[in-house]
Amino acid sequence: MMEYAIYWIKEDIARSYFHKGDILYRFLKEYEANPTREDLKAQYIYITHHIPFQAIAAQLNNQALEQISIQTDGQMLYLNKNDLTIRLHAENGRLHFQCKDLQEAAMVLFPMLRNCYPFVFVQGKNVPNYGWISPITLKNSVRMRQVLYSHR
Repeated sequence: MMEYAIYWIKEDIARSYFHKGDILYRFLKEYEANPTREDLKAQYIYITHHIPFQAIAAQLNNQALEQISIQTDGQMLYLNKNDLTIRLHAENGRLHFQCKDLQEAAMVLFPMLRNCYPFVFVQGKNVPNYGWISPITLKNSVRMRQVLYSHR
């Protein structure tokens, strides 16, 4: 089973680091390896939102499609669709999930998270995968700052 962690990143950080996922990945790995380091802990708190388990369970239940069943067992959620099962739990303000392959999460879990949490970063725990669940569109903010120069 593949294991992943999901982090809800604050909007200003997500916009600044959307194309720098490798930096965010390395920071999160460093923090997880040294969670008692005060400097890393302060940075982690600064860049992430706490994901409350009860809130995520309620939101996923509200969004579950007919083909997806959700079962709660204490602090665990099981998302089932046909023969796919994703086990999800919260720990220290982030979500952890297990699945056979990332495609399962892309079909079942990620679409539901996309609706609730627009700036979500996923990091593999036992696999070297990481990235944003959904792209951030920067059309309006980029257009506002762009200046076109022309010279003859």
